[in-house]
Amino acid sequence: MARQKRNGPVPRRGSVLPASRQPPPAPPPPAGPANRFPTNPAALVMAVLMGLVILGGHLAARYVDDPALIPRPWRTVTAVVAAVVVFLAVSTLTQLVTVLMLPVTVPSARAFLTHVGEFSAVGAILGTALGFRMGEHLFVAAGRDPARYGFPDLLATISDAITLMTLLTVALCWVRAAALGRDLVRAVRESGRLPGPAAYAPLLLIAAGNYIGLQAGAFVYQLLAT
Repeated sequence: MARQKRNGPVPRRGSVLPASRQPPPAPPPPAGPANRFPTNPAALVMAVLMGLVILGGHLAARYVDDPALIPRPWRTVTAVVAAVVVFLAVSTLTQLVTVLMLPVTVPSARAFLTHVGEFSAVGAILGTALGFRMGEHLFVAAGRDPARYGFPDLLATISDAITLMTLLTVALCWVRAAALGRDLVRAVRESGRLPGPAAYAPLLLIAAGNYIGLQAGAFVYQLLAT
């Protein structure tokens, strides 16, 4: 009898609708706003940076080691390019400090910090590779004589290359840094911590950062063009 009760028909708890009459699934939750900027260098930018590592490590090694060897017609062009890169990089880093100084935190500011960090890491990695390529070329140019180009010289070359590539990759973040000002002003006004016209302080700080970058770029131009 117990076996018959266990194997008996299971009562139906509710009617099952056919597949054609079942309600449609709930729509997915709305996605957040799309990010207008990549979180790391795009494929085209990475290809250009890799080209600089491959070609620049051989063709520009002696010019990076001693900018005075750059021919006069190209010295002005090199000075202008270096000044623009330094301006963008210093301005971006100054605005990075501005983000850390403000009493508000917005998602776009956190994304900006991540953006600059990832680009800086890529610049340091590529700069190390560029430094080794430049070091090999300079060692050959020195007749493979460790007395003329030794291990300390290689470390100095790698350090210079890391600085150059990091400045270049940080400079690529300037557009995102410039677009961050609107979000910071809105966040400060909504927080109420800086009432009145003081809510536009982020714009003044960003303008000051661009001015500091402009001064740095002009200084680099004077060093290379003369």
